[in-house]
Amino acid sequence: MNLSRSLRGVALVSAALAVLGLVTAPASSASEKYSSFRPGLEWRDTDGQIIQAHGGQVVPATDENGRRIWYWYGEDRSNGYYDSPGVHVYSSYDLYNWKNDGLALRTMSSPEQFDDKYFGKLYKNYTAAQKEVVWRDLSTNSVRTDGWAKPSILERPKVIYNKATGKWIMWVHSDGPSSPTSASTYARGEAGVAIANSPKGPFRWVDSYRLNHVPTDSVPWCGTGSSFDPAGGMARDMNLFVDDDGTAYIIYASEENRTMYISKLNHDYTYLSARPENAVQGKDFVRTLACNQREAPAMFKSEGRYYLITSGATGWDANPAKYATSDNILGQFTDQGSPISGPGAANTFSSQSTAVIPYDQQQNKFVFMGDRWTPDSLATAPYVWMPMKFGEGGSLSIGPDQEWRLGDLPAYRRWTVDTHLPDHVALGDTSTLPTSVSVKTGSLSKQLAVTWDASTVARPGPANVRGTLADGRTFTRPIVVVPQGLRYAVNAGGVATTDWQTLTKAAGPLLNSNPEQPLGLDPATGKTWGYTGASAPAGPANGDLYSTLRYAKNHEPLVYTFEGLEPGTYTVHAGYFDPWPWANRAAQVTIDGSVVDQQRLFTGSNDAAAYSNVPVGADGKITVTIAPTRSPDIQVSWLMVARG
Repeated sequence: MNLSRSLRGVALVSAALAVLGLVTAPASSASEKYSSFRPGLEWRDTDGQIIQAHGGQVVPATDENGRRIWYWYGEDRSNGYYDSPGVHVYSSYDLYNWKNDGLALRTMSSPEQFDDKYFGKLYKNYTAAQKEVVWRDLSTNSVRTDGWAKPSILERPKVIYNKATGKWIMWVHSDGPSSPTSASTYARGEAGVAIANSPKGPFRWVDSYRLNHVPTDSVPWCGTGSSFDPAGGMARDMNLFVDDDGTAYIIYASEENRTMYISKLNHDYTYLSARPENAVQGKDFVRTLACNQREAPAMFKSEGRYYLITSGATGWDANPAKYATSDNILGQFTDQGSPISGPGAANTFSSQSTAVIPYDQQQNKFVFMGDRWTPDSLATAPYVWMPMKFGEGGSLSIGPDQEWRLGDLPAYRRWTVDTHLPDHVALGDTSTLPTSVSVKTGSLSKQLAVTWDASTVARPGPANVRGTLADGRTFTRPIVVVPQGLRYAVNAGGVATTDWQTLTKAAGPLLNSNPEQPLGLDPATGKTWGYTGASAPAGPANGDLYSTLRYAKNHEPLVYTFEGLEPGTYTVHAGYFDPWPWANRAAQVTIDGSVVDQQRLFTGSNDAAAYSNVPVGADGKITVTIAPTRSPDIQVSWLMVARG
């Protein structure tokens, strides 16, 4: 979570509670025995206390009797954002019920603590310079005794076990002021490391570092101005991953959270495989998902493929998750879109990714760990653990955020469907699609009947038509949906995207020859159409009808006029998508002066509306007005006008 923009609303607990180290919520009178996961609801340990393990990770291990045990590490926010006691650890045999094993890594409130029993023993062999580093990185108290302007920050603690050395290694996003006069909590942007002989600690702090980076003149920079990172190697939200061969990697958001990096660790897991000045991309690290503005990485491996789940960078506010895959951990990752469909996709069920639990990797059973950040009540901020499932070709899905049990996780073996579909279908019509497909699992193939869900092609434009096999498995294929009687098809972003070209070719001659234009004569058809109002296009040149859009300026409405229509009844279709869904924008839509959509909300999911029974008289004209109803300016992705 990138907190640098969002600390203003953090409410701190009283000084008395901070001194006593008490949580803000009272303990239960009797500890509850859990037998299921309840995403977003209160979760207490076996002592009845609220679990304090935010932004953390669950690690499988074996106890002294050879029984599998799980350790859950995370930020202790019982005192709010500042004055953190450190990194908490809990243990469990069933993942439902967690025993409090105390603080695995303790922070410091004063340099004098080096003389007490706990810190004195832990750091007895440290030099004065080494102790200064420990104090710099572990002094998370909000009131500094040495005059520093801001405290240090420890976030997203991750722990892995090194089989070769028998040590437990913790890496943390370590941040804070860059100097005694710095006023920034997020100035250092480093990854810190600690080491322990036991999973319960105590973890001994080693140091914090900047990590790998590419030369700033070797690739196009994603940002401009003062946000440029001249030192390179910034490490903020991070995670750890140990591959099947025992090689460990650290995954982290860098370049002001604009780009993901994955760096190989050394044999001891306590530093990089090569110093940054000597590291080779593709061997020691990779810069991937460049300029995608992603954070909160969570990595796992399934059937030889690496999966990387991330979130957008929107401060405390939840946003859509995405996942990317690669067959090479130090290769480029390919964006696969959102692993969530439906209403929960817009904000990942009001959560942010923190880690993935490999419950049974051989059977491809994994658990998504998320946090529901509540900045003004961090001590009771809930956890959102959800089931992860796979579909055709290893496609990933997460959720829903409903009560569930580990027995609900299905075993999985990768399968694929071999079929050829036309590039388009008519609106709501699947009759042109095949009735059977070839399904391959491993080296075996068989023919299965398939039925197609017409509701998945019930709106124009790009869609994913869903097929259901005879055995109940489902899969999707991209397709373009074309309304009958289409007269205008406008891509408001002004780009002749592939789906726009497919749609206009399938629909036959239209009254517009360009994807977009200001109000005026069409250069090919001579018909008058286009937009008015202060506005500008946005979206990638290789995008689709939804991701390319036109946004209004100065709180003005967007007004579209379509002329040259034959008298009759029409349907106006409109597509809405907001790449900045945290803006919370909304609009009123009117057609020829009549309100057809009182409060159109804009979200991070593709959405469309059909405004039917629009009469057109002898003037052959339709006017669509999209006006803001909230403070943010409005936008539209596409508009289509169809007869009937």
